[in-house]
This record gives sequence, structure tokens and C-alpha cells, in this order.
Amino acid sequence: MAFRASDNLRCYLHEARLPAMAHRSALGELAQLHTSLNLHPERYRKLKLVHTIDATLFSDIVSDWMEEFVPCESLGVGDEDKSTGERLTVPCEPFFSVPLLPLARAEDIERVFLWVDMFPLESIRRVLHLLYPELNSWKLIPCEEGPLLKTLTWSQSRTDCRKTEPVRHLMVLFLIPPWILSSKELQEFARGQPFLDRSQASGRHPDGTLFRGQEWLWSKVWDSCVSRNCPWFIVSTYTNWVFGVFSTGWTASFVSPVFAFDCHVPTILELLLFWLISAMGFPGGWVVPENRAESALHRQLLIATVRDLSPEEPAEALALSTF
Repeated sequence: MAFRASDNLRCYLHEARLPAMAHRSALGELAQLHTSLNLHPERYRKLKLVHTIDATLFSDIVSDWMEEFVPCESLGVGDEDKSTGERLTVPCEPFFSVPLLPLARAEDIERVFLWVDMFPLESIRRVLHLLYPELNSWKLIPCEEGPLLKTLTWSQSRTDCRKTEPVRHLMVLFLIPPWILSSKELQEFARGQPFLDRSQASGRHPDGTLFRGQEWLWSKVWDSCVSRNCPWFIVSTYTNWVFGVFSTGWTASFVSPVFAFDCHVPTILELLLFWLISAMGFPGGWVVPENRAESALHRQLLIATVRDLSPEEPAEALALSTF
């Protein structure tokens, strides 16, 4: 006999694994993404070092949080919220009765987004609103659309904010199709690595190939997060996931290992839930290690360095001048 997932939410999150996404094969389009983003090495970027979070430590922290904050007793509600339509969607046979949604093969970024939205994101929306009803005004909102990359922010709905207050963004999700960004390339992105100090460079570099390895992707992530004053982020192809956060001064980043869509202990649902509550600053979440030698980037410094940008630069880079 299968139970409702809400009868033992902790067990459901621990056992439910994302279904495999059928998708097109790789066609060598990574260079197209690099070019379409109009990214170049720039003096204003301050990222110097990437730290990889120890896999065992990270898994233990997620498991400990699940044990303490996610109930294993029945919540007395259905898996679907009849008023909003939110529901738990990731199948978990034979333990829980959650039917598999029939989604089409992913042939473009919108189809990949549909898989991400209808499986992990839809399920986590339902879980968050079951555990934290006060978060009903928070949503993952698309903010950048493109044929090869889609960006969403975990933000408070503008209708639920005071009109005089800016919308709060607490996490950025970068979605790239798996045939664009391979598992090997995402592994390269997530490894511990230093970056060149480009603060003393003169002018812009028109040749984007001057980036080393996945520095181009780090540049995109850094620009988008800084422009929104939002240090927490996720990079996903649906097939693989990386969870990260920038330091207070934006000079370092701490990233998880790469997790496959069907990983276990922890699962992607556990990781998503944990990283979102960490970004919200809830008890038990990940705490960014303090670097006393690092100081926060001052607005004056950002304004000074942004003068190096041309009018053709991406909007998020220009937005640094108002940070």
C-alpha cells in the first residue's frame, strides 16, 4: 500500500529521485552560449577563489537538518493544495503514491525549464509552503530569457512587498541545457580554483577566449548575483546540479560538488530545500565561512570600476553601478 507523501515528508524527500529527462544530443553549442552572453574578462569582477565544500560534510549537514526540521509524522493534508494547485510531483515508488507526469523530450531551453519546473521546483514549492506557510509570497520568478540560458530568482512577489521597498532576491537559479553544458564542464566549474587578478588590466579584452576554463560561466554567475545583491545561487542542467554562495566581499565562492539528478543521500529535493532555507537565513542552514581578511565591496568601488564598461555591456554588469 502506497501512502501520501505528506504522511511522511522526511521519508519522501529522502527517497524521491528525479526522473530521467530524455533530451537531444550535444551539438557543440557551448561556444554559441559564450558568444551570446557577450562576456569578456573585466576589471570590476573581484572573484579570486572558488572553494569546494567537502562532499561528506555537506551531506551530513543536510541530513542533520532534515532530521531536525522536517517532520516524519503525517501532516494531515493532501499532496496537492486544492486552492493553489501546488503539489508534490516527483514519483517515489513503491513508498508513496505520486503519479509520474508525462513530459515531452527536451529539445530546447523551454522544455528543459518545464522539466525543472514541474518536478523539483513544483515539489519544493509545495514542501516549503507546508513547512513555512509564511513563505507563500515567495516564488521562483524568471528574470532572464534566452535560447541557451534561463535565469530565475527566489524572490518575494512585488504585490506582497511595500511599494516603497525594492523586491528582495535571495537566490539565483541558472538553467542551461545538458547538451550545452556537459557534466565534465560543470565539474570543472565546481572544482576549487583560483582566478587571475584582472583588476590591474588596462581596458577590455575583446577576445573572449582569454577566459580560462569555466571562468566565463563564473563571470556570468558573479555579474547576475552582484547586480541583485544576492550571493546564493544554483547552476543546473537538470541532469546535474551545483549549489553555491559568494562570500560577503564577493571575492570567494563556496560550491558543492556536482550532484546528479538521481543522487541519493542527499537527493536533489533535499538539497534544494536545504539551500533555499539557508538563503532565507533559517535555523540550521548553511552558514558562509567568515573571512576576516575580506571586506565587503563598497558602492564607491563598484562605481569606479564600472566606468571601464562600454554601453554595450550586459544589463546586469551596468546595474553594478547602483549596488
